[in-house]
Amino acid sequence: MATLRDLSIILLACGAFAVALVPLALAGAAVYGLWQLQRHENLPSWLRLAQAYLELGRSYVALAMRAAVRPIYKVHSFLATVQRWLGAIAELGGNQ
Repeated sequence: MATLRDLSIILLACGAFAVALVPLALAGAAVYGLWQLQRHENLPSWLRLAQAYLELGRSYVALAMRAAVRPIYKVHSFLATVQRWLGAIAELGGNQ
């Protein structure tokens, strides 16, 4: 009876492998196809245009984020400078 149990487990594992192999092959084919499309000589013109617009949008977002973060960096830099000055003043006062 143990042999039959082991054989059935092996058959179930083979079936699960066969069922899992189909989505894995489809995902691999999709990745390979997208990799081929990313090569510039294989890229259709409409997709190249869409890629250029996405790059333009990404650069505008980066510019906006730099503008949004610049005041925060200025304030942080100012506070760090003041903190350094106060630390130096406190260190001078402690040596006397």
